[in-house]
Amino acid sequence: MPYAFLLPSFLALAIVFFYPMIYAIVISFYSNNVGSAARFIGLQNYRDVIASDWFLAVMKTSVLWTVGNVVFVCVMSLIIALMLDRKFPGRGLVRALFFLPWAVPYVAAGIIWGWMYDYEFGVLNYLVHATGLGPEKINFLTACPTALYSVGALSIWKLVPFGTVMFLAGLQTIPSEYYEAAKIDGAGPIQTFWYVTSPGLRGVTIMLTLLVTIWSFGWSFTAIFLLTEGGPAGCTETIVVRSYLEAFKFFHVGRASAIGVIVLLLSLIVSAAYLAVVYRQEGR
Repeated sequence: MPYAFLLPSFLALAIVFFYPMIYAIVISFYSNNVGSAARFIGLQNYRDVIASDWFLAVMKTSVLWTVGNVVFVCVMSLIIALMLDRKFPGRGLVRALFFLPWAVPYVAAGIIWGWMYDYEFGVLNYLVHATGLGPEKINFLTACPTALYSVGALSIWKLVPFGTVMFLAGLQTIPSEYYEAAKIDGAGPIQTFWYVTSPGLRGVTIMLTLLVTIWSFGWSFTAIFLLTEGGPAGCTETIVVRSYLEAFKFFHVGRASAIGVIVLLLSLIVSAAYLAVVYRQEGR
């Protein structure tokens, strides 16, 4: 009976997720460039990707993008969660407002942020000029590395609400008696955070780090493509964006599939590391 209830969801996942994934793995072993007959070439696509002149640069950008997202999302989410955990009038409304960016579709958010970043008419350049913060306008999306920072701001803005909700949920699981005991022992705010709050949020922090890492590394396409399409001069080109360009700009479908498989393997490595940490903690 349990398997019968799980069957509809499994079939949906098999159609929209597992089948395309397996098909992409199969394609990665073929030289099926658009316009030519497919032939089996083994690991040649993988060798071409790793030996290409853009691979190291793309991987460096992907790592910088992922690490930046993880650090800023975790730190900002924790700070906001600690503030929203306090009791104040209208706390429910404020919490709902902080979660709104997560509910905004990526396409709509990308268009809005693109208008904000516009060199001639963007509101950010207007504020820079009006407040006197800079003598000239800023090329938010057409200069490097400013473009990477600008696109990263959109990604962080989208992910921080999710991290805030996770940390808020984690804070609710810490017994209030722990804080009372710390107060009786004379612990200050920093000591209370270090010895009570931080250990209580360890599991949430590990889970959030894993999710943001996978999302940032493997699902970074939408925000980057909407604002810069990987430019200028490859400054914001991550490995996922490169996979798209190989498939739909250069029509190297086999090579694009190989890149996708590499992303999948790296995501699996991160997930395996997370599971190892979780099992070790449970064993302790």
